[in-house]
Amino acid sequence: MKKGQLLITSNDVLKLYKSNAKAKKQLYRYKSWFPLIGSKKLSGVVADLMCDGHLQGDPWWRFDYTFKLFEEKNRFENEIFSLFGIKGRARPCTTNKFSKTFNYGVNCRPLARLLCLCGVPSGNKVLTKYSIPHWILNDKENFRRFVQRFFTCEGTAWGGTSPGIRIEVWKKISIMDNCKDMLDTISIYLDKFFKIKTTRTFTTKSQNKRKDGNITKPLRIHIKRKDSIITFHNEIGFEDKAKQKKLINIIKTWDGKGR
Repeated sequence: MKKGQLLITSNDVLKLYKSNAKAKKQLYRYKSWFPLIGSKKLSGVVADLMCDGHLQGDPWWRFDYTFKLFEEKNRFENEIFSLFGIKGRARPCTTNKFSKTFNYGVNCRPLARLLCLCGVPSGNKVLTKYSIPHWILNDKENFRRFVQRFFTCEGTAWGGTSPGIRIEVWKKISIMDNCKDMLDTISIYLDKFFKIKTTRTFTTKSQNKRKDGNITKPLRIHIKRKDSIITFHNEIGFEDKAKQKKLINIIKTWDGKGR
């Protein structure tokens, strides 16, 4: 994809409405969004919502982004505002029993529809099939930003005698093949753009039975090779300070250097 290539027009969004007259009325105030162009910043937003977000589709059309630190909320808020001129509100997340988190909610139906067209999955992501949009995969810088946010949200790094980096995604067993395809795609493009080698996508014995009766399992890819870990550090890295510090410490044990 050439830089600055057209991504979505207002007519594309109109097709998601049942009433054309109502759609045109709602979209008129947001006409400055169109035509929407693929960008690094938009790629990061798609990754944020694909990992730590929740987009509600028809009939609500809204989205939340879950965060722990308010500096993270500010980053996401500023990126949404700079792209679309829209702001939401932060509130405590009452459904997370494992840690204290917050949701940054945006109640803008046209924007939720637009982000869905950009590739953000709607509904419960653990139970939903989705893939990385081609407009991200076809551009090195878009992919760099997407995968940086993906690893920041879903990834971790560890040191010791066998250091590494991983991302892990949980999925309903019946759609694990779809998740494997997505992680395989990340592996392929990490190699294509940055020569970063990963393990094959694999699962573990762990599983979880949800309240709705669905059984979920994790899928992972690891970066274990020394040269690939160094390249990941130099080319991508984590935006989470604690995760990035772990990555830097791994590099320091090898050459005394770090970013």
